[in-house]
Amino acid sequence: MNNTHYDFLSDFCIAGINYRKSDVIVRGKFSLTTEQCEQLLNEVVQKHLPGAFVLSTCNRTEIYGISSSPQELIELLCHHTQGRIKDFIEHGYTHRGLKAVEHLFNMAAGIDSQIIGDHEILSQLKMAVRFAKSNNCINNFLERLINFAIASSKRIKTETKLSSGTVSVSYAAIEIIKEKIADLTNKKILLFGTGKFGNNIAGNLKTYLPGCSLIFCNRTDEKASELAEKCNAGFISYKNLPATANEADVVIVSTSAELYTVLPSFFTNQKSRLILDLSIPQNVDPAVKNIAGIELMNVDEISAILNKTIYKRKAELPKALQIIDETIQELKEWHVMQENNPVLRKIKSHLNELAGEKTSISCKEKIHKTVSFLALQLRKENNKGCQYLHALNNYLRPEYEANA
Repeated sequence: MNNTHYDFLSDFCIAGINYRKSDVIVRGKFSLTTEQCEQLLNEVVQKHLPGAFVLSTCNRTEIYGISSSPQELIELLCHHTQGRIKDFIEHGYTHRGLKAVEHLFNMAAGIDSQIIGDHEILSQLKMAVRFAKSNNCINNFLERLINFAIASSKRIKTETKLSSGTVSVSYAAIEIIKEKIADLTNKKILLFGTGKFGNNIAGNLKTYLPGCSLIFCNRTDEKASELAEKCNAGFISYKNLPATANEADVVIVSTSAELYTVLPSFFTNQKSRLILDLSIPQNVDPAVKNIAGIELMNVDEISAILNKTIYKRKAELPKALQIIDETIQELKEWHVMQENNPVLRKIKSHLNELAGEKTSISCKEKIHKTVSFLALQLRKENNKGCQYLHALNNYLRPEYEANA
């Protein structure tokens, strides 16, 4: 059993890999399926770590947890993915304590996203936390920390223009289709992959490309069939994927297979096609790009074209960072209060014992003021022993009036 004593704030750690230092191929090695994520969280419980959660998206895989060392999180990540520790050392990063908290807040606000101000990352964070909670990996500190991060993100979205305009990857796909294909009337668009991210894409296709013929496919037929019915789109069985891809004008791939699922052999018709591979790892064989008439783009290439909106959003960064600083200060004050609450309760008990039979309203008020003033002093200087003696000395002075 792990008998380590943790200071939750100081021992809050992150081990992650994202788009900044790694391409889509490297990130693919560290990506986690739902099953792998569950296995990782089960190991967190077995190791008796106080808490952890995992965020795995197309742009990042990160483990957030309370641990004696970020190295422990790196080993967990590499144990449950195809990534190796030497690759993580080259491409990954770790943070601890307030640096880790800042990273979490920046991530939740979309500041650390490949597309700054990303709308989707906050919902992805919430889903990751819910999944960790269902696996008994979220303790009280992590829950409160995450609530602070979410509150900060919401303030930023309300008080700044950091997220003005829609430039999520799923919406960027719509913009690219509009730009690349002049006349979309009756064009056949095949969406292969109807998981969580695929659902977002499907919603955008239905909303923004109403004149197109939409066809959904998934490795699990039932999922594609349900989403197709919901979006009033066509459905094809997975076994018919090659033939349907061959007939489509646009193919959007959003799957999480470990091997290529869209192959050059699918495309025998000589026609112009746009293929958008939004998968991590890549699920379209890169050799498809060599076929005449096909334009293939992956996640990194799609994200790179969104620079105009990015420049506008960057101008809002100072306001956003100020809100994050203010919220982190609130978090620090809350953390100090949580640490000092047992001491304050004990001191209040001692003062009540000293008061004995003197339970008048004025006596109770004096005790309350003494404890409140002590709480204020502990926030400024966390020296419990000296502050306790100071409070006790003041309480015993007849003329003392605490200015709490």
